[in-house]
Amino acid sequence: MKSKRGPKGPENLRTRAEESLKSDPGRPGDTRLEDANSLIHELRVHQIELEMQNEELLRVQNDLEISRSRYADLYDFAPVGYLTLNRHGQIVDLNLTAARQLGIERGRLIGKHFQYSVFQPDKEEFLSHLNAIFDKRERQIAEVRLSPKGSEQFYARIESIYMEGEDGAGLCRTNMSDVTLRKKAEQVLQNAHDELERCVDDRTCELRNANELLKLEIAERERGERELKVYADKLEISNRDLHDFAFIASHDMQEPLRKIQTFAHLIKDKHAGTLDSTGRDLFERITRAAKRMSEMIKGLLEFSRTGRSSNPFTTTDLTLLVREVMSDIEVLIEESGARIEVGDLPAIEADPIQMRQLFQNIIINSLKFHGEENPVIKIYAKPGGVYREGDDRPEGKAYQVFVEDNGIGFDEQFLDRIFALFQRLHGMSAYGGAGMGLAICRKIVERHNGCITATSSPGDGATFIVTLPEKQLKD
Repeated sequence: MKSKRGPKGPENLRTRAEESLKSDPGRPGDTRLEDANSLIHELRVHQIELEMQNEELLRVQNDLEISRSRYADLYDFAPVGYLTLNRHGQIVDLNLTAARQLGIERGRLIGKHFQYSVFQPDKEEFLSHLNAIFDKRERQIAEVRLSPKGSEQFYARIESIYMEGEDGAGLCRTNMSDVTLRKKAEQVLQNAHDELERCVDDRTCELRNANELLKLEIAERERGERELKVYADKLEISNRDLHDFAFIASHDMQEPLRKIQTFAHLIKDKHAGTLDSTGRDLFERITRAAKRMSEMIKGLLEFSRTGRSSNPFTTTDLTLLVREVMSDIEVLIEESGARIEVGDLPAIEADPIQMRQLFQNIIINSLKFHGEENPVIKIYAKPGGVYREGDDRPEGKAYQVFVEDNGIGFDEQFLDRIFALFQRLHGMSAYGGAGMGLAICRKIVERHNGCITATSSPGDGATFIVTLPEKQLKD
């Protein structure tokens, strides 16, 4: 959502900076030093322009956090289950509602075949439904029985459409709703109808009892239809909100970044001769940071949107990537007086944008929750580990990356909470943040067929352990 502020063109920004400078009582007034004062004036105007651009960056970051929070609620807590399947029926992504319907933790469902949750007699119908999606590429609807883990079997209405990912691979976008009440109402009505026919044939059933039974069953069916209408209305609202979010994220959130990049290029090109090497270096950092922020926003959007594939996996040098992250948050590191030691880290197949977000979130977390001593963070890796507990895919070579700090630590009984969305162990007054950084880390690691955990005790710092495979398995 755009705030109501005046135009942000370079001329207006310079005018505002000069007006701010005029109100500064420390402005030199000796006319005999006119040339020197002119140069000082130009440098101070540049300084104020940079401060104004920094404020704009902070506003953009706040808008991004608000949009992320909104999308997380809309997607994960929708009244129906959302799944993304590949041609083989493997689950690529799903929301919390779908995981709850299947009775298994979401992270453990990624990569599993959805047909394993389908009741055996209905598997052939589901596979025909799946094949029709990829063969005809038209909307398909089916009703099958599902057998969730630890829960009763239920009827599910699955509606699917074909979507093509950016890598050219086809995907099946499916929404899943519980229609057990309707099916039971239909079954009861069918039983009543059959019973009525038998009674008429045998002439042993009274017409009055049959009519009463029929009324009861019709009332039950109408109640079921009313409930289905409520679910349909909620789904329509959810889809509309998701559409609005996608528009805001893809257009409005990118616009402030483009302005920052434009302003930085204009100032650099127009005033390059008046800047020293330090000034030019600062503008280069602004440009690189804005570019990386734009890439990160695009990566997170692609990762969050249902029915779209994420960025492709490429060979990623984690040592180089972590040092780039340190450059991005250089100011935060200097302000906290932190010392970060980076050992030799492996090169793995990964999404580099999401890996940058993963390590940036973990390092910032360690910088934020430090004690009285200056933060000391050690990042190193060891070979070994498994992909995820319960994953039935064959194991391959993997690495464990450790991020060890000397901060305030936490009680390990709250280990699950620190990786949950919007969960916090400390109040907002003590430590800032939206409470979603580590939740995003967990989602990124699970997408890479890895796992993340931590060891800690209060006052003794914490060690985050990220296990990632060297190579990603191909479907």
